[in-house]
Amino acid sequence: MAVVNCHLTKKYQPMKKILLIAVIMSAIAIRSSAQEKYSVIDFTKYVGKKATLCDTVYSFKILSDTVTMLNMGGNYPNQKFTIVVTGREIQLNYDDIKGKHICATGDISLYNNKPEILIYHPDQIEFK
Repeated sequence: MAVVNCHLTKKYQPMKKILLIAVIMSAIAIRSSAQEKYSVIDFTKYVGKKATLCDTVYSFKILSDTVTMLNMGGNYPNQKFTIVVTGREIQLNYDDIKGKHICATGDISLYNNKPEILIYHPDQIEFK
């Protein structure tokens, strides 16, 4: 049977409380950042304005040799937003585009109540 010195236990109690509070706050911060949600309402204030949106490519669809849709932050139809790549100036490597983190800058619009950003020039897209 171990004998605990009461003076030592009381001495470390404030430190235990501080450590417990720090652990709880860290868990809350990690959980809230992992649950970041995007909704159409968040994007409606940017409709018609130029903005930069960043996320991970989950899937894509090649509509023609000049139009490709990148579904960002989720697979279609549950994507957060879509990057519509138009024209022939932007060259994409479709073999390894899934899982890439991309930022696109352009005008925000809504299509079927989903946000999308139209890009047509290489300066509008950045691979992270």
